Amino acid sequence: MAGRRAKRHRATHQVAVGFVGPSASFTGELVDLSKTGLLLRCAQSLEPGALGRIGIPLGQDTMRSMVAVRRQVPPIGLAFEFVRMSQHDRELLHRLIKRLEMAAGT
Repeated sequence: MAGRRAKRHRATHQVAVGFVGPSASFTGELVDLSKTGLLLRCAQSLEPGALGRIGIPLGQDTMRSMVAVRRQVPPIGLAFEFVRMSQHDRELLHRLIKRLEMAAGT
């Protein structure tokens, strides 16, 4: 599909994601994930460009990142782009992607 910058990895099991921003705070379920962003199943609506922080619990660690809303994806939820992430959180992201790849058998 044109416009995609990174391979997406579909969540094969339920992965909770928390979002906190200046005008909203909610949780949703991870639909898919890439090195550049994620798609979150949720009922909330935010304007493209809205900033916030996400957290994804990964056992004893939590991956955290500053994100920006890229677009609303009816009827699923919101697509986010990673804006800023520490090196440690980048490593956690790569581990989660590997785990999703292994679970999907790719």
